Amino acid sequence: MDLDVAVIGGGCAGTYSAWRLQQELGEKQEIGLFEYSDRIGGRLYSVTIPGMPHVKAELGGMRYIPTSHIMVADLIRHLDLPTKDFPMGAPKPVGSNCNLFYLRGKHLRLHELADPDKVPYNLAWSERGLGPTNLQVQVMNNIYPNLANLSLCDQMKVKAFGKPLYEYGFWDLMFRVLSNEGYQFMRDAGGYDANVANASAVTQLPATEYSDDTQFLTLRDGYDMLPITLAKQFNEDFAGKLPRGERLFMNHRLAEIQIGTGDYRYTLIFHKTVTEAAKTRIPKDPEIVTVRARKIVLGLPRRSLELIKSSFFDNEQLQYDMGSVLIQSAFKLLLAYERPWWRALGLTAGRSVTDLPIRQVYYFGAEGEQEDGEPFLNSLLMASYNDISTVPFWKGLEGGAAYAGYMPSCIEPSATGPLPITEYTASAEMVEVANLQVATVHALPEIPKPYSAVYHTWNEDPYGGGWHEWKAGYRLDEVMWRMLKPVEDQDIHIVGEAYSIGQGWVEGALDTAETMLEKYFGLKRPRWLKKSYELMPNPCPGCGELDGCIPTQDVGKMLASITPDCLCAIEEG
Repeated sequence: MDLDVAVIGGGCAGTYSAWRLQQELGEKQEIGLFEYSDRIGGRLYSVTIPGMPHVKAELGGMRYIPTSHIMVADLIRHLDLPTKDFPMGAPKPVGSNCNLFYLRGKHLRLHELADPDKVPYNLAWSERGLGPTNLQVQVMNNIYPNLANLSLCDQMKVKAFGKPLYEYGFWDLMFRVLSNEGYQFMRDAGGYDANVANASAVTQLPATEYSDDTQFLTLRDGYDMLPITLAKQFNEDFAGKLPRGERLFMNHRLAEIQIGTGDYRYTLIFHKTVTEAAKTRIPKDPEIVTVRARKIVLGLPRRSLELIKSSFFDNEQLQYDMGSVLIQSAFKLLLAYERPWWRALGLTAGRSVTDLPIRQVYYFGAEGEQEDGEPFLNSLLMASYNDISTVPFWKGLEGGAAYAGYMPSCIEPSATGPLPITEYTASAEMVEVANLQVATVHALPEIPKPYSAVYHTWNEDPYGGGWHEWKAGYRLDEVMWRMLKPVEDQDIHIVGEAYSIGQGWVEGALDTAETMLEKYFGLKRPRWLKKSYELMPNPCPGCGELDGCIPTQDVGKMLASITPDCLCAIEEG
């Protein structure tokens, strides 16, 4: 098979790239899209649990912010995909201050995080009376006022304690300006380890992109309908008009890229994979498929790139750039109950947070409340959304007998049973332990047994993790641009959230893909995308060592948030 462009990866970046190329160049060029598994979506993975056809269990990405994720919002409108609210608190006028926090064995409500007499942390005087988000905002403004509103170029110029901010890991920087108790409070009450991980301080410090009033949306039929729709339209566009045959190739794992000469200089070696019971594997002696291509688009995360054999990856600059991001592990466990028992506690939406291994608990609606929903009270709870340090706790409970669940009395018995068929099966012990922790967070002696459970871990190959974060010390404003075409004399392009300014969000994947398509394939800005939308920020021009571009921070302003033990660091720095 000979192709003009081979696009690898059935996630958002890959499906978007193939779809855009097909729409603009499809009558002139042969384009193929290849996916490792039998599922389109990548790290968007929406599952339907028996008894809740209209409440989707999102095992990967689950929401977007329409006011800031402009490409996602505009694309969803263009594709005419139905959306619904993804509430992060109780409906107005009740507000969201009722959600729970269970920290160091003490129960609090959200509004009580600002009461220093109730927070079980020995905070410094300057840290008292602030919740985790406001504490981070205070630290950010003390280091450089209004840092979040600076362009990335200007953020790269900011210095703290004598060196550029981008050279600091976030944790390393917080050690200078927060008490250890303040940092632990920010980590525990924030819910995500990744938000305070030792990634680049440039991207971590202004990570206050939403507040209690921020509106989130999701897709009514599951967030993975975005890449599924893109792939479907890509495969069907111009069908029957051109003698091309199939364009979408599932269960194809890219094992090797061979670089030669001539018109079709790239030979791609694929191994046919097998998907059984939703789990994809590489057979011992896989069928080999060979494809020649003029150009390649790799819509893949870092770990997937590392699994490809090719002299292309021997390039020294590319090796350096590939190592510029951390791969962050993530884990989700969702439990289905016959009724939303948590509402008796005033909890209707959003999340509760704990330092127990479950970390975050999200409340979703009942089936009967959904548009065209069945008249059931069956309700969904994300019992655990955790990352990095707590993932090993749940990995240790993967073995043993599978959780059996049961079919609720309101549903006709099904031959498939009460559990959805997914790549990973929750063990009975995993569900039991999670249910006990959920009960503890809600200060209840016991809670009902879930009738269904579904979980997913993103650590395993080919993903390696749930999302990425920039490492300290890297000029991310330069790396993200180089990754679009990492080797100057090769027509191989890398897109996706991993090397974007929007890591962990679909927006980052689409942003890199659109930027690459306009810059290296000459595609025009799509009419459905706002003209005012700015693609990836350009590298900071002509700054040399970044000295003297803008004023450094006023260290005096930092004193309000620095503990006495840290004063010596300022004097020495």
